[in-house]
Amino acid sequence: MTGRRVRQPSVKPGSPRWSQTPAETDDGEGVYAPSRLDPLVRSASPVIGGPAGRRLASATGFWRAATVLVLLSAVVFGLGIVQKQHCRADGWSSPDQFWHACYSDIPVIYASSGLGGADRPDLSAALGSAGGLGQPPLAGLLMWVTSGMVDGSQVDANRTFFDLTALLLAALLAVGVAATTFTLGRRGWDASHLALSPVLITAGLISYQVLGVVLVALALFALSRSRALVGGLLLGAAVAAAPQLAVVGVVVAVLALWRSGSYVEDQHEAGRDPRALAGVSFAGTALVTWLVLRILLLPGLTGEFGSVWRAWRHGAPGYGSLWLVPQLLGASEPEPASSWGGRFAQALFGWMFSTGALSGTATSVLVVLALLVGAAVLLRFTITRVAPLSPIRAGGARLDQDSSTTMADWVTSRVAPASLAALAITLVTAKSLPAQASLLLLPLIALSGLRWRDHLIWAATEAVYFVGIWLYIAAETTANRGLPSQFYLIMLLARLAGIVWVGVQGVLVYRASAAPDPAFPDPALTTGSLRIAEISSPGLDEGTLLGDRDAGTPHSLG
Repeated sequence: MTGRRVRQPSVKPGSPRWSQTPAETDDGEGVYAPSRLDPLVRSASPVIGGPAGRRLASATGFWRAATVLVLLSAVVFGLGIVQKQHCRADGWSSPDQFWHACYSDIPVIYASSGLGGADRPDLSAALGSAGGLGQPPLAGLLMWVTSGMVDGSQVDANRTFFDLTALLLAALLAVGVAATTFTLGRRGWDASHLALSPVLITAGLISYQVLGVVLVALALFALSRSRALVGGLLLGAAVAAAPQLAVVGVVVAVLALWRSGSYVEDQHEAGRDPRALAGVSFAGTALVTWLVLRILLLPGLTGEFGSVWRAWRHGAPGYGSLWLVPQLLGASEPEPASSWGGRFAQALFGWMFSTGALSGTATSVLVVLALLVGAAVLLRFTITRVAPLSPIRAGGARLDQDSSTTMADWVTSRVAPASLAALAITLVTAKSLPAQASLLLLPLIALSGLRWRDHLIWAATEAVYFVGIWLYIAAETTANRGLPSQFYLIMLLARLAGIVWVGVQGVLVYRASAAPDPAFPDPALTTGSLRIAEISSPGLDEGTLLGDRDAGTPHSLG
């Protein structure tokens, strides 16, 4: 150590004040180490021996990122099973399962739908609107297949089915973690956002949502390897398991078409950017795959599109929805105040508590309007404000990179952050937002490379809501023990704010991926506008931080 402080880099006008991805501070050589570049991970790293050194070599064999994170994901998912242990031991019964926050759709639907009974319904009947599963087609298919491996006549059939499903989902999660690690390349340790998230512990075993998480991770991995058709098939399957993931296909199509006519300057290399064709193929294949799966798995020739549309249009707001707020405010009206100040406050704000519950039709209109506004805002601050990535040849490669690297860069720096923001908008404006729906954000958070500080802020709001929702539902049976409406309202708004926070980080990551503006003479001094001092301790020199091989000649901060 030389004791010399790192100089403060200048910030380009108009850029974010600080980067949302530690990768923006990386010099692009050697090993990407979160313990050296992520401020929160760096401060926690002394527990395991301190941050990675500047001469750290790439791990080989067992200790590479994919292997370690797959094993750690099994440990985290195992903690989720422990969290459900009370219900595993004593059964899933109301209201006990709510008081102990161990409710899960998996054993409850298995028992209520007759999957373990002697008159087990066939696949088409089970998946239909009258079948009782109430799951998306592919998730229902997995549940139906798994139930066939369990002897429903056993006394503990519910627990056996839950345990078998947990093992299956843990194996699927391992595949998703590995796929995310491979997509990220040298930033593979960022897949820890998927493998180690606290949200997996609380919500991972509520339903089959992990299936959608894994399928979208595989779809983006295929897209990053220029396998658009395979990625589209996987994304279509993901939408059949979790319909909210359709926004990923929309984002890819918009990114592909927005400026798809980019040409290189050399006329001999001129041609339409191959990312446009890949993006359109990816989204189109996903749409066709989803339609085919619905028609094949659900009763009727139309895949029950009409009944699904009518149910959504007339359905009232559900738990976790922003549109449930008026109903919660009406149930939280305070007693008449006795003081003059209290009466004045009630006169000003009393109207807030006089609103009634929104009807299904009114909520549907509000959802559509909110989605349109959210999409316009997202376009305004991302695609229309940030120049597209450098054009690549029609043959598939940029002049200085191979095609797989180019596609991977596009997926991680543009597709994933924009999809993260779009999915956050979709979740916040949804008619119903169950606790497990937030799991869908995890692979996009990992691919976007958010800082762990932002991840944990969001995860904290999810944990608070996870406890609150069960206590609020339990209040329907024992009002004097459950959570009052006003407290549930606060937790609901906190959770929505956490999702919005993550979505904003996605927008900032997208904007930070813009190429340096040649109008500024010193772009090498910027690091995505993250100040080096924020992630360095006093006395840390540039050579140590940036992995300089020659400590006597510090590299530029670019």
